[in-house]
Amino acid sequence: MDFDEFYGTSYRKVYAAAFAFAGNSEVAADAAQEAFVRAFARWSRLRNEQWIEGWVMTTAMNLCRRSLRRRLRIASSAESVGAQPPSLDAVEVVEALRQLSPRQRMAIVLHYLTDMPVTEVARSMEVSEGTVKAHLAQARRRLRPLLEVTDGG
Repeated sequence: MDFDEFYGTSYRKVYAAAFAFAGNSEVAADAAQEAFVRAFARWSRLRNEQWIEGWVMTTAMNLCRRSLRRRLRIASSAESVGAQPPSLDAVEVVEALRQLSPRQRMAIVLHYLTDMPVTEVARSMEVSEGTVKAHLAQARRRLRPLLEVTDGG
């Protein structure tokens, strides 16, 4: 597969994973683009690997985490001089995902939102399959009360 084909078939999935992880479309788009730039720079080595899409997704989510930290530092310093921090509009699921630790959030996004098998999630996160399963179980327990639908009555 050439890079253009890979990009064309994978971009939406990588962007969706980054958006679910970050809850911000600008951060997600920037991270997805940067992850593909990094993949392109390594394309001769990565082109035949089965896990390339997972590598790009993990790279994008790591870039999201760095960007969000940087934005938080900027917002904190802006608050200290009286400016309003930027507001982030997010859907309920993204808000619930933010309640998770970054590792749990990454496992949930990779496994459930991108349909990546546990073995591939483990390889992408550089942890054991058991660790991924533990992250998934802990995250599901944490998300259940946050995402329960009630009939309002």
